[in-house]
Amino acid sequence: MAEHRRTATESAPRPAVPVPSPADALAEAVRRRVAARQVELGAQGRDLEIGDVEELADRMMAALPTVHLFDRPLGPFYDTAGLVAWLGISRQALFDRVRRGTVLACRTSDGHLVYPSLQFGRTGLVRPGVQEAVGAFTRRGVDGWSTGAWLTTASEVFDGHSAVDYLVVHRSSAAAVARVADAAAADAAAWAA
Repeated sequence: MAEHRRTATESAPRPAVPVPSPADALAEAVRRRVAARQVELGAQGRDLEIGDVEELADRMMAALPTVHLFDRPLGPFYDTAGLVAWLGISRQALFDRVRRGTVLACRTSDGHLVYPSLQFGRTGLVRPGVQEAVGAFTRRGVDGWSTGAWLTTASEVFDGHSAVDYLVVHRSSAAAVARVADAAAADAAAWAA
């Protein structure tokens, strides 16, 4: 039987191909496009005029997602189109629920509404206790971000849990729902005073 001898290249481990970070991949993609545009303009006898590089970089950054203080505890979010499709209701019906305080909505800096997914059960119903809390704050004119922060911030009122976690731990029992609703009503009244 002929014996196969390995060559040095066959037995040497292959070096791992480094995977660029998203920032490096983006920078490389932009570099390639700018270089291509420079060639296109050069073919027309024109120069690439970028202007203030820092200003251009800021404008490009505006297209990337931002980090918001409430992203971690409140996110992810549904947008209006996604929630309307999932719930099978009209936009008007959703906005009516928001107005009545039966669905929590948070207005983004660009004026859009987003809806924290933590408020919904698997069937699309707002979780018991959350709905009562949202209603209490809505009736007092408290904005959605503040209401969301209240729902997700640990408190001694809920034995060191957030209102949402307290409801989960107690399986949304009638006593847990009442405790959250009472605390929300008291805090909403105090905030409005």
